[in-house]
Amino acid sequence: MSSDATRLEEQQRLRIACEEYGFFYLIEHGIPKEQIAQAIDSSRRFFALPQATKERYGHASQDVHPATARGYIPLHGEMLHPDAGPDPKEMFDLGIEKEGDRRPFAGITRLPDDAVAPGFARSLLALQATVLNEVMPQLGGALADLLDMEEGWFRHHFSSPTVLQRVIRYPSTGGAAAKHTDSGFFTLLLQEELSTRSLQVWFHGRWTPVPSLPDSLVVNLGDMLQALSDDRFKSTPHQVAHNGPAERISLPFFIYPDIDARLTSRQGKHTFSVAEKMLRNFELVWEEGNGGGRARELQ
Repeated sequence: MSSDATRLEEQQRLRIACEEYGFFYLIEHGIPKEQIAQAIDSSRRFFALPQATKERYGHASQDVHPATARGYIPLHGEMLHPDAGPDPKEMFDLGIEKEGDRRPFAGITRLPDDAVAPGFARSLLALQATVLNEVMPQLGGALADLLDMEEGWFRHHFSSPTVLQRVIRYPSTGGAAAKHTDSGFFTLLLQEELSTRSLQVWFHGRWTPVPSLPDSLVVNLGDMLQALSDDRFKSTPHQVAHNGPAERISLPFFIYPDIDARLTSRQGKHTFSVAEKMLRNFELVWEEGNGGGRARELQ
């Protein structure tokens, strides 16, 4: 098969995944296995620190806007669906570290140094650099091609992307993230290869477990991409229900366009400001308690 034919076949498979499922696996993604393992190990060590130590890096210590975009969040600190109540999970959020950038979701995260949490900041930022350089441009460009936007659309709107990077620890018994959708363009999920199928997605009227396949990433589409596709692509609801012999560490990257972008779908059905949409989602989660993404629509 020629390279052009192979590319067309891959593009068609990606289109079907976007239109039918909104979730798919990415293999040969270019992230070294050791890099993922180091980030997971150092994250596990961070979460094992005394609670008072972790809380020194909470929202109140962060100098970004909104403050809820960065730092440590304790168990039951976030609510993704109001019917479920606060989620039994703990987290740490960071982003692209850029000194002096005072725009929403930008700036510098107050991270623990090596004396407090050896390798934590270093391994997470190294992983972020690989995702930004090796994964995001290729996958984002392929998704933008499916949108049939003008030449250079992805390069223009993602030259300075907005990234919400998160580390999540789900306790071994009863760890959970309530049903929600992600609000961005797409999400990359790196996770431990555990036998428990904790992640579940909503397909054909029922919750379907998503296995953790070796050497693969899970990709799910966000609300912004669904809007930009004029609702052809699916931003699929998902949740986590973890019950297993061990805790679960997951490392999602929520990928958004440039915070200053104002975007319109190909057919003009949807127009939105990235900053306004992101800030509104944070208000719903952190101020109003109404859940993440399209959570209010999910009964």
